[in-house]
Amino acid sequence: MPIQVEGLERVPSAGPVVVVANHASYVDSAILFGLLPARFTFAAKEAFERNPVTRIAFAKAGAFFVERFDAGRSVEDTRELSRLVQGGAALAIFPEGTFTRTPGLRPFRMGAFVIAAEAGVPVVPVAFRGTRSMLRADGWVFHRRPLRVVVGEPIRPQGRDWSAAVRLRDAARAEILRYCGEPDLASNTVA
Repeated sequence: MPIQVEGLERVPSAGPVVVVANHASYVDSAILFGLLPARFTFAAKEAFERNPVTRIAFAKAGAFFVERFDAGRSVEDTRELSRLVQGGAALAIFPEGTFTRTPGLRPFRMGAFVIAAEAGVPVVPVAFRGTRSMLRADGWVFHRRPLRVVVGEPIRPQGRDWSAAVRLRDAARAEILRYCGEPDLASNTVA
């Protein structure tokens, strides 16, 4: 299927960076993996590690499996990813954490933005448009639809504290909301 991609040159070719994207379908991961250089580490939910098929695919893609529901393990995973980025790694995360059939941009979890602020590295927002209607949640039938990916300008943190992370989250989410073509499901995003 043809994919219209805008702004891919905005992804730095070297150095640490955190790429964040909206998550509307399983197709998003495959598209992002295909667009980004091989140097990227992808954060993926730990459930993928327990499934033999997805474990192999995600491991070959350089995934780092994260816990989303156990707060203590989630904090430790964020710390480990932060150490990777501070060491020069490039990271890709879907900060919504999951997707549903219901159209709309969900609230963003803070992990990616805390990592970027603490490491002092830019966040690059990526907006997917059309993937939700291409492959719906809980379904495996592909529908041919126009797909568009817009890569925004890198957003640099203004500080290394929680407030800087919140500002990064809000700026990246606003940019993604601008291009994803879906309603805002969180007029007040969660911290």
